[in-house]
Amino acid sequence: MPASFLFALAVVATSPEAPATVIPAFDKDPTVMTQSEIRAFNLGRDKKDPNYIRCKRFEETGSLIKRTLTCHTNAQWEKEFLEGNQNARDTVDRMTPKLINGHE
Repeated sequence: MPASFLFALAVVATSPEAPATVIPAFDKDPTVMTQSEIRAFNLGRDKKDPNYIRCKRFEETGSLIKRTLTCHTNAQWEKEFLEGNQNARDTVDRMTPKLINGHE
């Protein structure tokens, strides 16, 4: 576990003015974290916390065995979901003929 993460955790834990329920956000990208780092980071966090890291397995097309593990925070997953939906809406809007003065 990186020393900077342990130091930040120790500072927050010993700080008298910081409430006990505040868990610091981590500045490391979840896609490069190991599973043990992710478990340690998520310890004590609610699963609905925007900084909670979730991992999903995606099957590779054409393979019965190969899978890819992708990890992001809840906030990053939500952002990807919203961007994907907006891209789909934009594509449908571009493909749908528009009425101009009542005519197609």
